[in-house]
Amino acid sequence: MLKSHTTLMAWLALAAASLLFLAPAAQADGGLYVGGSAGGSTLEADFDQGEFPEFPSSIDEDDTAYKLFIGYKLDLPVFTLGVEGGYVNLGEPEIPVVGIPGISEVNLETTALNLWGTAGIEAGPLDLYAKLGFVSWDAEASIGNLGSASDDGTDPAYGVGVSFGLGSLEVRGEYEIYDFDGTDIDMLSVGIAFYF
Repeated sequence: MLKSHTTLMAWLALAAASLLFLAPAAQADGGLYVGGSAGGSTLEADFDQGEFPEFPSSIDEDDTAYKLFIGYKLDLPVFTLGVEGGYVNLGEPEIPVVGIPGISEVNLETTALNLWGTAGIEAGPLDLYAKLGFVSWDAEASIGNLGSASDDGTDPAYGVGVSFGLGSLEVRGEYEIYDFDGTDIDMLSVGIAFYF
């Protein structure tokens, strides 16, 4: 389980800086693409202690996360527009609890299907872009040997990213925020997309 995103953020900065020193490569000309990314997620939530005395008043827990996606990008002069959909596993952070005999934590696994609209600008060898969309999520809490409980919903999501084209491949780094009924999960990831 990740305790901070410091290492991942440093890796992203190093990778982006290294790409700037490479000879300019032909950026993918848009079209249909598939890909995947991996990184870390952070779950942040506040609890009403009157309703949930066993939980801390707030939580801020990290874990690993990954996603698979498919999309289409329209490469126009200077800027890009696109649509992207995919599956994301936002990890299974451990939430500490007190007052339940034999139980010290709850594991909360969140998965989702998302649909994004993207818009970006070309900045030399890099593309900078923003994402806005909706996510249909499912969260399952495992409470030791007491069983499990689940919840689901559809909520907005948004993010920003940077990408660098290497022929038909695109290397990307992204930061996304998922707003689930007052519980925020953010994801910082790096990945690769392949253009057909």
